[in-house]
Amino acid sequence: MAVVHAEKPWDYRFHLYGGHVCNTLMADSWDDRTPLHDAALQGRLLPLRRLLSQGYNVGMATLDGITPLHEACVGGHFTCAKLLLEHGADANAVSFDGATPLFSACCSGNPALVSLILIYSSVHHPAHLQSSPLHEAAKRGHTACVELLLSHGVNVDMEVPSIGTALYCACESKATECVQSLLISGAAVQCGRGLDTPLHAATRVGGAKEVELLLEHGADWTSRNSEGKKALELTTDQSIKHLLKTTGPCSLSQLCRWTAVHGIFTSERCGRHSAGEKVNNALTKRITRPATIVKR
Repeated sequence: MAVVHAEKPWDYRFHLYGGHVCNTLMADSWDDRTPLHDAALQGRLLPLRRLLSQGYNVGMATLDGITPLHEACVGGHFTCAKLLLEHGADANAVSFDGATPLFSACCSGNPALVSLILIYSSVHHPAHLQSSPLHEAAKRGHTACVELLLSHGVNVDMEVPSIGTALYCACESKATECVQSLLISGAAVQCGRGLDTPLHAATRVGGAKEVELLLEHGADWTSRNSEGKKALELTTDQSIKHLLKTTGPCSLSQLCRWTAVHGIFTSERCGRHSAGEKVNNALTKRITRPATIVKR
């Protein structure tokens, strides 16, 4: 697990107000916005083209650092974003709240737009350590965007302070497809937010499908969070309780799938042992243990 230690934790001052992007401290102030911002946000290509031809600065930012490209991306407007980039818009611009155009594109869930932004910017932008496009896409259930980011080398197990891993975010939001995609991509099933595992998160919000997926991929239902609670103690849902109570050791097929995707986990990666790893260790010890000679 890669834990990010940033100067300030992830915060949610980056909001959408009626389709607009703004700082909550300035939610009623739009004096610094330009017609270029409005055209980009609304996806109005012809007015946007005309404004650019009239000399409007493509990189003009509001007081909270929002550029027209941010606006086009959060609205999911591919053609507007493409036009702005062709006129020199900065794909690495960072707002006051740490949002990049890639982060905004992941908010919209438009995979074509995400691909476009990735041509002009890097997934490894320092701002993404706090405002992570991967976590935002996972939280919103944008599976195609998640897979795109992972294919460009984003660390699937990056843990953002106060938010956790992308798998944890997807479980909290009950984004089943994202959970499945992240697990198939090799996400550590035990890595969540501190001692709170993805299984804790899925159980807490009543995500039966997510709980089943996590258990199939070797989640340890006996692990306790910082409050000393097991996942079973966080739900009143009988179907989830049944899943947790009837979970036994990993089957051979589960173990083969687990080791094929993850290999044998070490404590350095996640700091905690999964059920799959415990079975692996037990099998290893059993195979390598020297035979006992019984004297008669």
